[in-house]
Amino acid sequence: MKETLEKLWNEYLLDECAEIKTDEERKHLREIVELHEKASVLLNKQQQDAVEQYVDALYDMEALFTKKAFIKGCEFAVSFLLEARISEK
Repeated sequence: MKETLEKLWNEYLLDECAEIKTDEERKHLREIVELHEKASVLLNKQQQDAVEQYVDALYDMEALFTKKAFIKGCEFAVSFLLEARISEK
């Protein structure tokens, strides 16, 4: 089952979840761009590169946790439904 959930995540949901669709998401994106521009003015090239690498590492970790939460959530939902079905009998 884990393989199927990973395939679902990698081939469909990752793209769907990354789309910016809501006003709240657009607001946060604007804030991110503004903060990036402010930081770029304050930092030299070497500092900018270091911060970019740090942020990339944070994004990578966040992506792993998000995928893990998705898979664990699906596994929980299936086990919960199966347990509820068994309890009804």
